[in-house]
Amino acid sequence: MAISVVLVDDHAVVREAVAAMLDSQEDISVVGQAGSLSDGQALFARLFTSPPEGPLVAVVDVTMPDGSGLSLVRSVRERDKEVGLVVLTMLNDDSTLLEALDAGASALVRKSAPSEQVISAVRRAAQMPGEFSASGLAEALRRRHDEPKTSLTAREMEVLGLLVEGASVAQVGRQLFMSPSTVKTHIGKIYEKLGAHNRASAVIAAVRLGLVADEDTRSHPV
Repeated sequence: MAISVVLVDDHAVVREAVAAMLDSQEDISVVGQAGSLSDGQALFARLFTSPPEGPLVAVVDVTMPDGSGLSLVRSVRERDKEVGLVVLTMLNDDSTLLEALDAGASALVRKSAPSEQVISAVRRAAQMPGEFSASGLAEALRRRHDEPKTSLTAREMEVLGLLVEGASVAQVGRQLFMSPSTVKTHIGKIYEKLGAHNRASAVIAAVRLGLVADEDTRSHPV
């Protein structure tokens, strides 16, 4: 059964070239294209209503005029764990790579990569959507690990620990004798310091920075 692919990229020439390359493969069929983040969101809304048969993979650019493609990756992954999500980007930096990992992407491939690498990433994402792969991942993780530890206050560490355990805002407030608004203020500061967008990415960042043990996240999944 053919892999169904949707492309989200604001550069029409690039999008058409990638479409032609993928369509030339017997086991891959491009079933939709979008030139903006909003169009990509609308496209996925339709696909979730009437999904194609067989594996579905999205190839998503990062930089688009109406926002980051990684926000689309994140929202799709939160909705469906089985969709393959390949980030295809001109960017070559640790931040983009690690944010793609945090967002739930299946792979990151740079636009300068050989076409065979893009095709391979699509096939791999169809088979293992939850397993992230990217060139230079190990080095990026090592550099992030070697960075100075992010400084959280003692109170923020208490809040972070409860978030890792899966506590709600109300539960954190009860345990630490804080109002919900104060808890939300602390959570906002934690997210800002960790460069996180939600609880899951905050926990991932905290593990990467050595602020919490990986064992804690396995015993209290987020």
